[in-house]
Amino acid sequence: MKNIFQETIEKYDIITIFRHENPDMDALGSQCGLSNWLIENYPTKQIHMCGFDFGRHPELKTTYPVSDETIKNSLAIILDTANSARVDDHRYTLAKETMRIDHHPYVEKFANIEIIKVEDAATCQLLGELFIEIGLDTISLKTAEYLYQGILTDTLCFRTNNTTPNTLYIASLIASRGINISKTNQEVFDIDIDTFNYISMLRNKVMTRGGVAYAIITKEDIRPFKLSINQAREFVSELGNVKDYLIWCIFTQDEENPNVYKGSLRSKEVAINDIASQYNGGGHKNACGVKNLTISQVNTLIDELERLL
Repeated sequence: MKNIFQETIEKYDIITIFRHENPDMDALGSQCGLSNWLIENYPTKQIHMCGFDFGRHPELKTTYPVSDETIKNSLAIILDTANSARVDDHRYTLAKETMRIDHHPYVEKFANIEIIKVEDAATCQLLGELFIEIGLDTISLKTAEYLYQGILTDTLCFRTNNTTPNTLYIASLIASRGINISKTNQEVFDIDIDTFNYISMLRNKVMTRGGVAYAIITKEDIRPFKLSINQAREFVSELGNVKDYLIWCIFTQDEENPNVYKGSLRSKEVAINDIASQYNGGGHKNACGVKNLTISQVNTLIDELERLL
């Protein structure tokens, strides 16, 4: 795994880095972490991050317009993305060669080289493994902070059922590069009062069918809060700590078409990704997304999820 990764990046003077749309911190952390690692360890190479949407992390918006010509002469590395449709800049197809590094269940092959480890809890964990294999001393504090934050968010602070002893081991090695663990946890999980008020509203909107909890959020619902409709779904984990909720979901109106909805789905144990794939979505066994659903389809999906229990 290390050999193909290292040999490939050493062949190119220009490397462009892509990730999925509506990015979470694993997508952004892996993109920023890889970019910083390459800049520090290969200072003569040109490194460019590509993408348009930064979700709840506008402070990480360090990208700038990258020309088609630059991408054409580059190795494009796509991170944390299961299928080509979700890449947040489809110009990766222009690159001389493409490499995908990901931890999602296999959906399709869309890169020349694919480094996939489904058993890893986060793409940031997988990158950490690659960097550590090359040499722990190649990971600076700045790179370590990006990777650690990605692992924290994808495991919900090491609480998800895809957290393994190896996840903890890799995270501990990354943290050993000088991370202030308590400060990093606060930066990742502390919220402002506006977000706190949105979460209170969200909990009041929750409905249940059997062991399935769900909330349907409209653009009007989030108008009082400093959140986009896409950011509103990122708080799906707020429903996950109730013993009686075995599956939980948030559905939000599409930003451009209010007649359709996007959804974030989670479960404690039961696999939900197969059902999600039937509703214009997919993802991990216990964490998926769906999109372009009418309200009737949302209700049918909830019924199908209830039948899983």
